[in-house]
Amino acid sequence: MIPFTLYKILSFISPLAAILVGVFPSISADPLSCWLVEEKGSPKSILQTPVLLVFSKSEPPVSAEPGTLVFYVSDPSGQLVSSEFSSCELTYHLPQEVPLNWVRSLTEEQVSHPSLGQEWYSIVVVDDKKEITVSAVLGPAGDKKDQLAVSLAVYSTSVMVNAPLGKTLTLPCGLWSAKQSGRFSVEWRHRALGDGKVLHAYDGWRDRVEEELSGYSMNFSSLHSKGDASLILEKVEVSHEGTYLCIIYVPYLRAQRDIQLQVIAKPQISLMPSPLFARPGEEVTLSCEIAHFHPLDISVDFLVQLPGEPSPTLLSGTSQSAHGHNQDGTYTISAFQRFIASPELHGARYTCLVNHVSSTKAMSRTQTLQVAGVLGPSIEDGMYLFLVALFLYGFLSFLHRKFKLFFGTPEEPSDKQTKNKKE
Repeated sequence: MIPFTLYKILSFISPLAAILVGVFPSISADPLSCWLVEEKGSPKSILQTPVLLVFSKSEPPVSAEPGTLVFYVSDPSGQLVSSEFSSCELTYHLPQEVPLNWVRSLTEEQVSHPSLGQEWYSIVVVDDKKEITVSAVLGPAGDKKDQLAVSLAVYSTSVMVNAPLGKTLTLPCGLWSAKQSGRFSVEWRHRALGDGKVLHAYDGWRDRVEEELSGYSMNFSSLHSKGDASLILEKVEVSHEGTYLCIIYVPYLRAQRDIQLQVIAKPQISLMPSPLFARPGEEVTLSCEIAHFHPLDISVDFLVQLPGEPSPTLLSGTSQSAHGHNQDGTYTISAFQRFIASPELHGARYTCLVNHVSSTKAMSRTQTLQVAGVLGPSIEDGMYLFLVALFLYGFLSFLHRKFKLFFGTPEEPSDKQTKNKKE
């Protein structure tokens, strides 16, 4: 496909944004404390150096603790100053070509800017309260080593995503690039249990999908106009659980965001026997089946609220079966509670209480115990007596017919039959 498609046109019709970036090269904000993390020595060890990022050209220079590096950062993306980040980490970044089909078009001219030979940094900042995470590439903004500017930013509004089983899901990922030429590529990867695979790879410069697995898609119009590189999962399955990597490439630079996906399935709960009837002295086994839930971590308790008591109490001695696997990847278990029925337990309410990540509130099922013979015949007792009487009536009627068949006398002929015989 020719590069100058509708999407390319969308990327060029934002002159206002470019003007604003030029007029307001940086958004003023409080300095951000970070750590520069390096591997040094043999054997390799981790060296951490304190860093202070200043988002305004302060005069005189900002004073910092001895041993702290100070960088003056221009952030036209606005991503590093849009939140109160709780953690910040810097590492050295090496600009280079990437030998992937969906990235080769970004550097096909084989001409790089001289600034790529200077020091570049990757930064990752996290806002735990808002669950915002930003990965950015900082490059030189002038002749001074302490002057940096954001060249590429990749951000996500979620670090952990809980996905309902069987539903459509969008994994959020946004991008901002200092170059408005439309030269970028997007790659989505999935990593689980040590295995990794490419789900979707898109060359934004050529406007061409290079890799695409069934069940995954992207909104390319929103990608080119708004920088929305989100991945759409058409139907969430348990196999989708794992780590998703949103990787953005621009010429010689790359940044990525990692998102953890956990598949959630709400359990189906049933409490047996239903209805709950017992005779005095009979051992009753309550069975609570919790079916089709995910993930596996779950807690099951039995409670009883005796007649006249204001609140239930926790029962001990609960046993639990091993979990079973269902075809859709969910789990099923059963929990058991035994007790001896007595007249004092008539009207007691037994509850199976389940706590699972799929629900913010505990889920439950309740049965009321009816003990036979307590407080006179109940409606249920009357129903049983009626059924027994109906059975006895049918049985006695059957015996009566058989008795007449074997021991009854032949019927006398009618008068008409007798008269015909005489004639």
